[in-house]
Amino acid sequence: MKRVMVVSLALIMVLSAVALADGIGAFSAFKSGIGARALAMGGAFVAVADDATAVCWNPAGLAQLSDTRLAGMSTDLFGMGLTHQYIGAVTTFANLGVGLAWERASVDGQVVDEEGGLGEAFTWVEQAIIGSLATNVLDVAMAGANVKYYLADNGIDDTASGFGFDLGLLVSLGDMFVIGVNASDLAGSTIAWGGGATDIISGLYTAGLAMKLADDKLILATDVDFDGTELGDTHVGVEFQVIDELALRGGVVLTDNFQSYYFTVGAGINVAGLYVDAAYVIDEPVGNTLVLSAEFSLGGLFGGEEEPAPAPEEVGTE
Repeated sequence: MKRVMVVSLALIMVLSAVALADGIGAFSAFKSGIGARALAMGGAFVAVADDATAVCWNPAGLAQLSDTRLAGMSTDLFGMGLTHQYIGAVTTFANLGVGLAWERASVDGQVVDEEGGLGEAFTWVEQAIIGSLATNVLDVAMAGANVKYYLADNGIDDTASGFGFDLGLLVSLGDMFVIGVNASDLAGSTIAWGGGATDIISGLYTAGLAMKLADDKLILATDVDFDGTELGDTHVGVEFQVIDELALRGGVVLTDNFQSYYFTVGAGINVAGLYVDAAYVIDEPVGNTLVLSAEFSLGGLFGGEEEPAPAPEEVGTE
């Protein structure tokens, strides 16, 4: 009897939720974003990008860092069994910001035959290995790039792979304002399956503006996404550093040409270079998401003092 390979009801629901939230296509879960800090700010992070998750939000942000950092994140997207994980390391080398990261999304499914009988269970897995490089450009801006190697396994005897590329830019406008631009999967990335099929990871282009007040203790940020020429989501976020060890965050995401919206909230603590962050994405129609992440500054952990990130116009001066 011919067997029809279909996913379980849970898998269909999860992938549908991701498609609705972040756009239909391969590796859609990756477009949900990385890091509880950024997600608590509604994903308005392209013009901020000043921690180890800059690899995914805007690689140009790595040029702002002056220490070595390790970061990790794990979450169940929408509370529907779609695991999303991230591990990254960033450092500086010869006046360059350098990053290496691994991102993974997986969801369980089950083979169903044409009569509805349940067969073997399987796990659909999508992964990316990301290498990043960033530098200052003529002391007026920061530029960065990612090279990504995508890997996918449908759990039913077929795998896929392909390359993707990102470009990012940060420009400071005085002491208060920063403009950020990021092109993720520039011109689209092609993933080729062993069985002959191909998937396209659509390009996502984001422009952002951040305003830093009160000696950078208050950050207001907004991002606008474009999927090709189509307007995507608009993100608005705020971070307030209550004390050196505690930050509070909130945000809103406007979708469907401003017809729909959802809120995000979160907080973070910092103890001797150990940052622990939590975010709660309140998206009732799709499902709420709790995000936990951590970041380690090796300089802070070993008693070193973290240097403030230099503004572009200050780089190279004596």
